Amino acid sequence: MQSNIKRMMPRFLTPFKARWLWYSIVAIAGWSAWALLLKIGSIAIPSKPALFLQTAGMIPLAVVLVLPGALRGPQNRRGIIYSVLNGAITGAGILFLLAAYRGGGNTSVVTVTTSLYPLVTLILAIFLLREKLTRSQTLGVILATVSVVLFSL
Repeated sequence: MQSNIKRMMPRFLTPFKARWLWYSIVAIAGWSAWALLLKIGSIAIPSKPALFLQTAGMIPLAVVLVLPGALRGPQNRRGIIYSVLNGAITGAGILFLLAAYRGGGNTSVVTVTTSLYPLVTLILAIFLLREKLTRSQTLGVILATVSVVLFSL
């Protein structure tokens, strides 16, 4: 029994060695703080100034990225257009999220409900990009969706 456990442990620990996992965990921590601060700020000021100030808060990061050649490399016009559209769509989404917070929505329910956006991405990836899901991935999507619905009750 112990030998089976010893053989399984390296396989179990392998994902924890991947950089993407740790970057994802840091992103989760950052987005959690972002949602909390967004809700607190939305109580004190209207949505439009809040979005403007949030965007202004990104300026120091933008300056750091522009410094020593961080933007060097291939410049693709289509990539630039997609990135600008992404910023505009994100800004509109934040305005609606702020409206949901200001509309008296429970922070945890609003945040979790709006976090269902990957389902839309998933559906688009399946139909537009012809990506396939495994059975375990499909089960994971179903369980995640059910958990969000139960959480919001």
